[in-house]
Amino acid sequence: MSEKESLLDWFSKRRESVVMKGIRDHAQKVVDTTSELNRAAVALCKEDNERALDAIKRMILSEKEADNLEIFITEELSKGDLEAKEREDLMHLIRRMDYVADWAKEAGMNMQLVIEAKVVIPVILWNKYCAMSRELEKAAKQLKNSIDSLGIDADAVIKYEREVELQEHIMDDMYFSTKKDILFADIDPKAIFLMRDILHGIENSCDKCKDAADIIHIILISQRHKAR
Repeated sequence: MSEKESLLDWFSKRRESVVMKGIRDHAQKVVDTTSELNRAAVALCKEDNERALDAIKRMILSEKEADNLEIFITEELSKGDLEAKEREDLMHLIRRMDYVADWAKEAGMNMQLVIEAKVVIPVILWNKYCAMSRELEKAAKQLKNSIDSLGIDADAVIKYEREVELQEHIMDDMYFSTKKDILFADIDPKAIFLMRDILHGIENSCDKCKDAADIIHIILISQRHKAR
């Protein structure tokens, strides 16, 4: 056994460390980004462009804060007391989580372009995006719960990680249903282009939640195996 601590021991002993606080804060900013995306979609369902734009502005700020925290965490981890492989696993986790915010921002920016281009979108389509962004927000929250449980409750880590996987399966079904609705919608070609990009942004964001959850699962299993 290396003199350096295992990753789960590190999590449990350093709950109040600068790095751990940074990881939790980063997870919250990722959640905030997806929450603001959902608020923007809900506003567009109600044809409230001003409220949608306000939510998009907050979303951009949250995503930027998540980016800054990712940089900070990576720098701090490079100084830490973990083995190289475990440090690398944790950095991969933070990066995947940051992709969640990146893709949510991509979807939100395309919503802003819809407003600026003044293209008409059927409410039925916005309702689809409301539902999809709500499922994305749920996935991000379950991912944060899984991270918060590391080093405290391994069963809870797995429970929340499986919830993320479930949300990703739900999103897959919604993705193809919405894609079909876009294909057959009688709307401006500009609208089709933008709505497709919003769709891909939301779906990719949820995929990254699943990727991050997979890394958490790998970390947990590898640490359990090492302890034997």
